[in-house]
Amino acid sequence: MALLIELLATFVGLLAPLGMASTDFVIYSDPPTALLPGQSFQYDLTPQGIPYGPASLSMNHDCDLVLRFHNQKTWATNTTGLGTDCYLTVDSNGEAAVKHDMNYPLWSSGKKSVQGSYAFLMQWNGGLGIYGPAIWSSSNPPSLRDAGNEHPNVTTDYVFYSYSILPIATILEYKNYKLVLRDDCNLVLEDTATGEIRWQTGTSSTQHDCFVTLDAQGELFVKHNRRDVLWRSGARSTPFLYILALRYDGTLGVYGPQIWTTKPFW
Repeated sequence: MALLIELLATFVGLLAPLGMASTDFVIYSDPPTALLPGQSFQYDLTPQGIPYGPASLSMNHDCDLVLRFHNQKTWATNTTGLGTDCYLTVDSNGEAAVKHDMNYPLWSSGKKSVQGSYAFLMQWNGGLGIYGPAIWSSSNPPSLRDAGNEHPNVTTDYVFYSYSILPIATILEYKNYKLVLRDDCNLVLEDTATGEIRWQTGTSSTQHDCFVTLDAQGELFVKHNRRDVLWRSGARSTPFLYILALRYDGTLGVYGPQIWTTKPFW
């Protein structure tokens, strides 16, 4: 079972973690999360009729970080036997690293960017990617409680990519949090455990033809009538690939551009 950790400000050490499911597939730089020794992330949407996965990322006890797609090994850090109690993190410059002895790096992605908040994830295409810095986040405060786990053994998609277009329905889902585009075209972030609306766009339309999209500069839109804008996030950056993530703390974040990957989309 993958665990959420916090890192000490004065040195990188493991604190008492909050729970994450093995079906998680993202770690963050802020607040820091990690893949701990012996843990793995799983990504498989095929039971839901979506041809993404199965994929897994394992932080083995022998300190090798291994990626598998369709049960075949596709990538590894090749750090077997170089340390003990290794873990994977991503830092505030977007560099991922496998470390041991609290803060000693055995492997790194080797790409740095400007200081900010970054996300490291297993992508829908079976590769790994790092996106950031964050260019937009929802205005609701982060939740300090564990969201629980309604679907402990089922992958739910909580990452949305540039160029994607999704109609009225559930857009993203992470544990008890759901981002839903309602029939009236209001984009709503719900806590299904409490019934609380954590954030919303406040948009409405009688045409019932609205959709959500994230463009190549990281701007999030609610549109209707094919292309008319009902709401926009208002934050843009360098054209490339971006993600919208429904985070473990019940907030939304747009990260990008992509700064590192093991498997390009094209």
